[in-house]
Amino acid sequence: REGAEFGPYMGRVIAAVRVNWYAIIPEEAMPPLNKTGKLAIEFSILKNGSVGDLRVVYPSGDIALDRAAQGGITGSNPFAPLPSQYKKDRLQLRFFFFYLGPNGKLQ
Repeated sequence: REGAEFGPYMGRVIAAVRVNWYAIIPEEAMPPLNKTGKLAIEFSILKNGSVGDLRVVYPSGDIALDRAAQGGITGSNPFAPLPSQYKKDRLQLRFFFFYLGPNGKLQ
C-alpha cells in the first residue's frame, strides 16, 4: 500500500469502530430478541483522518442495525491522520458488520 505500514493503523481504526458500534447496538439485536443481520459500509479516511463518502452498500434490511453500524464509524470520526508514507489523499475502505444470534450464527 504505497510503502506505508497499515497494520497498526488499521488495528486502531477497527478497535475504535468496534467500541463505538458496540456502545450503540440496538436492543433488538441483544438478548432476548437477538435480531440478526449483516451489512457492508464503504467509507474513506482522508489524509487528516476525517471520514468521507460514507454509504451503506449492502443494507441489512433493518434501519436500526444499519444506523448503529454507521454510528460506529461516525462516532470514531476523526481517526488519526493517515500514515505520512501513504501518498494518496484518501484510503477507501469497506467494513462488514455482523449481528449474530445467541448461537453465533446468522439466522
